[in-house]
Amino acid sequence: MERDKVAILIINWNGKEDTLECIRSLQKQDYPACEIVVVDNGSTDGSADAFRAVDPSVTLIESEKNLGFAGGINIGVAYAMEHRIPYTLIYNNDTIADPGMVRSLVEVLESDPSAGIVTGKVYDYYIPDRLLVVGKKINFSTGRMFNEGYSEIDRGQHDEIREYSYIDGVFWLSRTEVFKKIGYFDTGYFYQFEEVDFCARANRHYRILYTPHAKIWHKGGKSVGGRKSPTEVYYFARNKFIFMRRYATQRQFLTFLLHQALVDNPRELGGAMIKGRFNTLIPQIRGVRDGIRKAKAEPPFNPGKYGG
Repeated sequence: MERDKVAILIINWNGKEDTLECIRSLQKQDYPACEIVVVDNGSTDGSADAFRAVDPSVTLIESEKNLGFAGGINIGVAYAMEHRIPYTLIYNNDTIADPGMVRSLVEVLESDPSAGIVTGKVYDYYIPDRLLVVGKKINFSTGRMFNEGYSEIDRGQHDEIREYSYIDGVFWLSRTEVFKKIGYFDTGYFYQFEEVDFCARANRHYRILYTPHAKIWHKGGKSVGGRKSPTEVYYFARNKFIFMRRYATQRQFLTFLLHQALVDNPRELGGAMIKGRFNTLIPQIRGVRDGIRKAKAEPPFNPGKYGG
């Protein structure tokens, strides 16, 4: 039986070896109607030439400069729309997939017309039975984000399909029509929080689901130098303020600011000093400063403004 086509969007920036391993994994999928689309964000490590040599071939889209994760995804989504591909899979380049991953995601969307997005289990690449995330929860009074399942050994405790308001951006399958309805990823984030911003708009129109049958293994933050790198620290600190200003109520946002001043920021700075991550101190401070500046430019809480 002919199946609906899936565009698998991979964003690459100077991550040639990780992306090649990722592509080889995706070429083993048991879902026959996959098109692997690599958006190269102005790499200088010979990535584009390496991807052109991949056999079987992949679709390569080259950007002259680094547009960030959100900008790269938007290029891939535009390609999927132009070619009328009904499903779009957002997929990180530093991952490998179970052969049944795509099929499992598609089956969920095929079985539930009210669902627009579905994700699955994300495991630790280096400790294969340890989970990294199955879904996200956000406390709008503190700005804390919780990855459900984080660091748990998988013993079947997350083996039922469930609904989330927010999911991680490592991988998810979306109906391409979702982008037509609510818009593209917000490139103002550049990196971090663009996925939860998208979920905040999408979950007003569609169900967002998790299935335990779709599985991948993630290295984590390789494109920005790893977890708690200066780049990751800066954008996480900055973008938290933008997201919270948009989607928290005014009372929640004031509580969030107090929590940042008294708890989160001191903890991040103190933890960096204790653990010897001195190169992240200035990025943390700059991220908070720039986040406050950008939050001031956001309008007061308006649940309809970003609703699609």
